[in-house]
Amino acid sequence: MTRFEFIIVLMSIIVGLGITELLTNAARQIQNRKTVKPYWMQSGMVAFIFIALLQQWWESWDLQGVEGWDFLTMMLMLAGPIGLFITAHLIFPSEMKNVDLREHYARNSRAIWVVAVFAVITATLFRPISFGHELIDPDNASSVVMLGAFILLALIRNRRFHEIVFPVVFSALVLDIFVFHAVL
Repeated sequence: MTRFEFIIVLMSIIVGLGITELLTNAARQIQNRKTVKPYWMQSGMVAFIFIALLQQWWESWDLQGVEGWDFLTMMLMLAGPIGLFITAHLIFPSEMKNVDLREHYARNSRAIWVVAVFAVITATLFRPISFGHELIDPDNASSVVMLGAFILLALIRNRRFHEIVFPVVFSALVLDIFVFHAVL
């Protein structure tokens, strides 16, 4: 077993837990659909986090040739998926009966976006700190957009602002995948 294989197992577990969190809670939401008032932002967050988790796992393939792994490098690599897992947990209420998902989002949006700020910072800094890659890189352009948007989303409580900015963030994620990482 290579060092990469050893580390990617743990990352895959965290990504898998995040996906499990999303799918399990989405199924609970469907089961309780008669008493759950849906909110498109919450559904969009489910799709966003799902795609972001897959992206973290997908892009990790580029690291298979790296030999110099240390504990800090591993922690930085895992910080993004850990942040996404926590966010996946925060976007769903603990009880899925008689709930308004718009109200749940409003109550938890600051925590959700603060965790997202943490995740995007560590994911962006991972390669420059660990492997000496350039921080200023076209591949990091979407991260800059997301970081700025996540900070604003954490600070500004206005629902309309969130509903306008979130689709931009989602588009930046999808664009990043298809421009820089569509093929292994």
